[in-house]
Amino acid sequence: MSRTIQNLSKRQRFSLLLLAITSISISPIASAAGAKNVILMISDGAGFNTFDCASYYQHGELGKQVYDKFPIRLGCTTYSADNPNGYEPDKFWSKFEYARKEPTDSAAAATALYTGVKTENGRLCTDSEGEKLLTIAEIADSLGKSTGTVSSVMFSHATPAAVWAHNDSRNEYEEIAKEMICDSGLDVIMGCGHPRYNNNGKLLPMDDWENEYCGGKDLFNDILTASTKRGWTFIESKHDFLALAANSDPVFDRLIGVAQCHETLQYNRTGEGMGKLNENVPSLSTMSEAAINVLAKDEDGFFLMIEGGAVDWAGHDNNLARIIEEQIDFNTAVEAVVEWVHTDSSWKETLLIITADHETGQLWGPKAGPKNQTPFNLPQNNGAGNLPGARFFSGEHTNALVPLYVIGPRADVFQSLVDGKDTKAASAWDFSGRYVDNADVFKVMKEAVKAPVKTNAATVHQK
Repeated sequence: MSRTIQNLSKRQRFSLLLLAITSISISPIASAAGAKNVILMISDGAGFNTFDCASYYQHGELGKQVYDKFPIRLGCTTYSADNPNGYEPDKFWSKFEYARKEPTDSAAAATALYTGVKTENGRLCTDSEGEKLLTIAEIADSLGKSTGTVSSVMFSHATPAAVWAHNDSRNEYEEIAKEMICDSGLDVIMGCGHPRYNNNGKLLPMDDWENEYCGGKDLFNDILTASTKRGWTFIESKHDFLALAANSDPVFDRLIGVAQCHETLQYNRTGEGMGKLNENVPSLSTMSEAAINVLAKDEDGFFLMIEGGAVDWAGHDNNLARIIEEQIDFNTAVEAVVEWVHTDSSWKETLLIITADHETGQLWGPKAGPKNQTPFNLPQNNGAGNLPGARFFSGEHTNALVPLYVIGPRADVFQSLVDGKDTKAASAWDFSGRYVDNADVFKVMKEAVKAPVKTNAATVHQK
């Protein structure tokens, strides 16, 4: 980060980033170039209303997030192979219960995002016959790029795991973690799942240690003692995450970072509502900065997935305060990534995609519901620092459109992949209403990493 930018306050830096993004347009020359770096950020379980509720709480209005100024703003469908009819806008807006019909899960949605292939719920990057599917991380690795996965939940959970892991069941955490650590080309693995700490970040007695999320007792011991023979460096303390986030030139090339908590950085801590956070764990933005510092050492570039995983958990529990808290943590991570691009990269070489794998909780406004005159009543703005007026109508996933915000090389390709237009979604959420499918995210990322990179000096072809 440049000294000039670093010396500005957070509010000043945020305003500067908004101004810089607003001035960007995608020219034909820029659109023909590929991306040195591809960063995919997923707010697990966040629909349009989730994004809006967090913005109301943060800013007291909409349109103030950095991604609101991105040149590509679309909707995205999320259905899996278990739903043969896909997304049907007329049915979505004519029957309130339609959104609950045949929704995807995170495993199938992540598989579509990372491989471009629709599969059944519960599968991680395998098709209906159990055949392994090629992921965007594997493609990036084959081109000489570094790859990483970061999450605010267990790193072997569906969305972060599917970046590389292949399994017919998302619930085989021990097998999945072993593949990620012992058999993958990943260079950064970050998340939760620490066997020795509970969800309040407290050290547990040895008899209570649960090792499955980290690949079992023996593998976790190998990680701790650097005995995996895979070149991993291990960190776990908040201090080490912060130090790495501030170090743009770490001495190691491969990193496993497991925060000192069991399932989530913050969501599953004891208590109600916001506040009284676990103090011994990093934020998602700190983890994101640390991961980028490791991956950006690669002159060929990198692919990185960053997940705000516990947004989904709060949606399942219908916890409005904490779904907003988790979405704000995600938004802050987006700001950190955008700031890195502005200070250490550029939008000519880095493609950034912001989306969700699905919506969770069927979140609408206080006057919504099938028996009300305004069934699709939107969340109510109660001003910055106040919870918006909103209600959950489900404890499960839904088939709703989710947001898609894109900036950087090949971003404009999404415009050629539009499947349809949802005019009522356009009116509700202030965008064009045009939508693509989550499998199209893979198509654009694949095209971006394989195309030649346009730099100020010359065109550099990917390996």
